[in-house]
Amino acid sequence: MTFPRAPLTRRGYSEEAVHDALRRCAQALTALTEENDRLRADMQRHRDWIRANNIGDGGSPTGVPTVDAVLQQARAQQSAEQTVTAAREQARSMVRAARAQAEAILQQRWEQAAQSTENDQEETERLISYLRQVAQSLTVTADQYDSKRPAISSPAGPAAPPGP
Repeated sequence: MTFPRAPLTRRGYSEEAVHDALRRCAQALTALTEENDRLRADMQRHRDWIRANNIGDGGSPTGVPTVDAVLQQARAQQSAEQTVTAAREQARSMVRAARAQAEAILQQRWEQAAQSTENDQEETERLISYLRQVAQSLTVTADQYDSKRPAISSPAGPAAPPGP
């Protein structure tokens, strides 16, 4: 703030200008003190409501998770990751077993085909073609599943693999 100088007959600044500035400062300080008191009362009312409703630990603002909640969420995330890993491994194992079974059936049919008549050989070849398509479909489905690893935290769960 700048104040005008007093008339030539007096020394210093104009008393009226200084008093006006002091009044404005006092009014601003009063308004700020009242607002501060109001905000403190609001804050205390909110704290009382949080304690009354058993939200958090009473010392943290609403919406901030407690340490226990964070630890519990971390354990749940770790458990979910382990479950997904186990499910993927089981799916791979099932695909390996299906491939082995398909190859065994193919081998058995080839051996039978060598001993069968020409009509049986056509049926055998159709069956072999069908089994190869099934094995190929299983391979494609397993590869798609591995390439589209769903997010663990998605609410809808893992996406269903596309059909053959």
